Amino acid sequence: MKVPHLPQDIPFNEDQKTWLAGFFSGLHSRLLVKEESVVHAESKPQVKGLTILYGSQTGNAESVAYDTAEKAKEYGLTATVQDMDDVDAQVFVKSSRILIVTSTYGEGEHPDNAETLWETMSSDNAPQLSNTYFSVLALGDTSYDDFCLAGKEWDERLVELGATRVTDRVDCDIDFEQPAEEWMIATLPAIAAQGADSEAVSGSSPAAKQKSKYGRKNPLQATLKHKRVLTKQGSSKEIVHYELSLEGSGEFYKPGDALNVIPENQPELVSALLDHFQFSGDEKPSWNGENHSLRELFTSYLDIRTPSKELVKALAEAASDHRVIQMLGSDDTSALNDFLWGKDILDLVKAYPTVSLSLAEILSLLRPIAPRAYSISSSLNKHNDEVHLTIGSVRYNNGERDYNGTCSTWLADLVEEGKKVPCYFAPNKNFAVPEDDKAPMIMVGPGTGIAPFRAFLEEREVQASPGDNWLIFGDRNSATDYIYQEEIEALQQKEVLTRLDLAFSRDQEQKVYVQDKMRDSGAELFAWLERGGYFFVCGDAYYMAKDVDKALHEIVAEHGGLDDDGAKAYVNQLKKQKRYVRDVY
Repeated sequence: MKVPHLPQDIPFNEDQKTWLAGFFSGLHSRLLVKEESVVHAESKPQVKGLTILYGSQTGNAESVAYDTAEKAKEYGLTATVQDMDDVDAQVFVKSSRILIVTSTYGEGEHPDNAETLWETMSSDNAPQLSNTYFSVLALGDTSYDDFCLAGKEWDERLVELGATRVTDRVDCDIDFEQPAEEWMIATLPAIAAQGADSEAVSGSSPAAKQKSKYGRKNPLQATLKHKRVLTKQGSSKEIVHYELSLEGSGEFYKPGDALNVIPENQPELVSALLDHFQFSGDEKPSWNGENHSLRELFTSYLDIRTPSKELVKALAEAASDHRVIQMLGSDDTSALNDFLWGKDILDLVKAYPTVSLSLAEILSLLRPIAPRAYSISSSLNKHNDEVHLTIGSVRYNNGERDYNGTCSTWLADLVEEGKKVPCYFAPNKNFAVPEDDKAPMIMVGPGTGIAPFRAFLEEREVQASPGDNWLIFGDRNSATDYIYQEEIEALQQKEVLTRLDLAFSRDQEQKVYVQDKMRDSGAELFAWLERGGYFFVCGDAYYMAKDVDKALHEIVAEHGGLDDDGAKAYVNQLKKQKRYVRDVY
């Protein structure tokens, strides 16, 4: 910027010329300072930082967290997405803007990747957060007692620690996409207006994640190529192997990922429910702005199998059933669970014959059909353009009726080879074959829990990985329930499977389970962990996974020479290192 110059022939006297020269000189200096400050500010830009923490068991919360980060750009926010396992309590102190996206699984538990951080933040030593602004998005399923409990606990705890809630927590049911989008639209501008700006940090924006074009609203129509029953005649259960074609879809997956299948309801149940309500099925009610017959809605869109809490409440209140109303309002859900055990919606409405519901009321009290997530049991590197599933068919009799699991028996009984199966993938980055192909793997998967470990072993076979592999598998009877026996024995012959322990609970008088096999070989199991081994569990969350977890703590304490607190710290470190991961349901 040039210094201002007064023309010689300007029509002012000397005093006036002197005053003007001083004025312009001062103005020039101030403009220079301002210009330099602007240049300095541009060299160190101030940004509105946002930290998004996710607790995720199956990948849904993680996916929503990254979608939120992408949308945050529209509001001038630079977002960092972080796995709760990868941070400590200081993230809350250093970040003035925080969003929590978390799921709940099992009996109101926090996801595995969130346990350690939650324990820290719920302790008496948690930091005060008077300069923190936050909001929580909770993912859950209203069919479970402790719906969205993990999100509720985070929401309450952060307020207790002095943080300021910028928008109310949103609790999402299985149909989470729309409420999640509405939460983003409300929360992002609200949190952008709060908190302190910070200096831009190189690389703070999340890497763009490759997203599939397929999802719940737009599923892939995969062709069922082949299916076969794995259990033998005389078994007390039916487990079926399915092979689906991905040809032409461009889709891919990794061992450890899940496939979400969108089923249809059994025609017999559809007809029985229409008959009970005295509908023809040809009615075309208003539903979600779409034009479907009632039979189509009952078949392909609405869950007519599992009663929603809203339906139970509406029927009980209409019938003045104070006993059930009291159950619904109680913190102890055992009585309500006992009342509903084995019942489907047809049972429930028949239990209240005097209650008449309009079609609009019925539709408002039914939930959409939920996709069923199944652990993938194949390696794409071994089965090109295919994805395999291993599913137990749910069938039982309760009194006068036979009952069928919605998705498992739809696939087993109604979907013929050559027919289409609506589905989409759910990545699970933590439940995966270790990147270090020399790292030992211990895999505990009874029953259909073997599914992802078939994929893990196939992947290590194809990659010729040198790492040791130990499978602990079991079921009821070896003669009828030893699924994939030929494949497992072939992997042993090829020395891909280093060690195999089998626990068939009913082959002897005293029942033997996978956790018993763990204890029997506790010294060796601990030795595998000590040399960097990974410990994987897949299967039942309510009993098996808890028993296995207890056995693991006991083994670590005994063979590591640790007390209970020391064993807990050891196991927590395994979790933090992603060396103890679970796919439980």
